[in-house]
Amino acid sequence: MFDHDDRLEAANLAYCRSFCCDLETRPFWHDTMRANYFSNCGPVIESDDIEEWLLQARARRGKVSHRSFEAEMHGNKWILVTETVAPDGRMLFYGTDITAVRTSNRILRQKLGAAQRAAATDPLTGVPNRRYVMDQLEAWHEAQVTAAEFGEHSLAVVDLDNFKKLNDTYGHSIGDEVLRLFSRQAVNGARLTDLFGRIGGEEFLFFFPNCSVEVAQFRISTLQSMALSFGAGRKAVTITCTFSGGVVRVRADQDIHDAIRAADKLLYHAKNMGRARVIINGP
Repeated sequence: MFDHDDRLEAANLAYCRSFCCDLETRPFWHDTMRANYFSNCGPVIESDDIEEWLLQARARRGKVSHRSFEAEMHGNKWILVTETVAPDGRMLFYGTDITAVRTSNRILRQKLGAAQRAAATDPLTGVPNRRYVMDQLEAWHEAQVTAAEFGEHSLAVVDLDNFKKLNDTYGHSIGDEVLRLFSRQAVNGARLTDLFGRIGGEEFLFFFPNCSVEVAQFRISTLQSMALSFGAGRKAVTITCTFSGGVVRVRADQDIHDAIRAADKLLYHAKNMGRARVIINGP
């Protein structure tokens, strides 16, 4: 069981042995995966860049209430993983050894899964793309409106300030680094059930279930003023990039796209008020 911050809350001995972790230290999921990668234990992670793999995995993890998939483990073993996310944001992980099960279609299923992940991922930043974000929001809203209580949920749209000028001054390669840095900071600060993705050139969307607009505003504002250093010696340059954003409460009687438009309108109010700010009320 993982808590809403994706930290191990409870586990049996079989899990700890399989994933080479100690329950007493209550490790975060990403720390366990990173340690497994470097020690060649636990799941097989086929990537040359573990941080990029973690970014993409964390951006998708916990975003649906239930999913199952097969995972290859070191030692020529396979497990069938089932992840179930509770309303309070905790995740139940259950693994079953399926090594002895017929494997003739396993490679095909792996390729299909990889293709589906690629179709849902922004290739530059590694976070979910617009299509994935919209699909998840629509599915969530459709399910939530039938719940006994809708709850309080927040959605925000943010846009990096003066991004065209940054590209013109320092080049598109530096602009790309800023987009990647912002995405990494956003994913690192997210809860397990938070949704984050790139929906435009320098525009991003945050969705915070079970979170007030005031708390959402504070959480987004902690990402403000990214500092990026590049070059070396006398040629070293440090640039600071800010962003503007708008946060709205998602309502049961409101189409999710209307909520996005409302947040986008607040975003432009923030731009007109001087940029580098996240607002929850228009002027």
